[in-house]
Amino acid sequence: MSLDAAPVTVRTPRSLELTRAAANAITAPLYRDGAAVTATAVTASLVDGSGTAVATGGTLAAGVATWSLTPAATLTLGIGYRVEWQITHAGGIVLHQTSAAIVRRALYPVITDADLYRREPLLNPAAPGYLGPVGLTTWQDYIDEAWTELLARIWSQGSRPALVMSPEVLRAPHLYLTLAIAMRAMARDYDPRAELYHGLFESSWSSLRWVYDSDDDGAPDDEGQRVAGSPTLWTC
Repeated sequence: MSLDAAPVTVRTPRSLELTRAAANAITAPLYRDGAAVTATAVTASLVDGSGTAVATGGTLAAGVATWSLTPAATLTLGIGYRVEWQITHAGGIVLHQTSAAIVRRALYPVITDADLYRREPLLNPAAPGYLGPVGLTTWQDYIDEAWTELLARIWSQGSRPALVMSPEVLRAPHLYLTLAIAMRAMARDYDPRAELYHGLFESSWSSLRWVYDSDDDGAPDDEGQRVAGSPTLWTC
């Protein structure tokens, strides 16, 4: 990107894990001043570690750069790939890249709004005495933000989300982190529940054990379990 006086944001919050031989919907939305910037043209490429484009495509959906990418079944599994975007908008051309891995299957969240209501019933918009923001009908944005944080933590500890073979063990940390974010977002002043759930998140993460496939052969490691690692500081 050139040294624009008003650079746009390309909202790609995490590394991509692209399921081999399956359709993967990816996007690269543009923003400036808190508002969407309309893309007028897009070209995207999946590039391997040698710099060779192994797939190309891209289209526009309501002014957003998108791509339904199906990595070939012959591609080698693993990291070292990247998705390169060339996106045209009224202010110029954005050249952007996002790191990627080709995987057998992606890791998906295992909680939804109903799990939050079981812990905090008054987060349910249909409940008498509802405590959440007026007009909110789902906590999905908070669930998604917590999930992005969890995936980033897995990557930062040297593991790969797609190689975690027991996603159910992530339920507690995902639930507690979502609640910590939600409680902090709702609080006008100090809310002890935010700190409570933050602490529960760190505790659940520090004791987390998952089934892992370190050699990416599609089978659990011989030892069967892998410790997620020691907790690190997280701020709501």
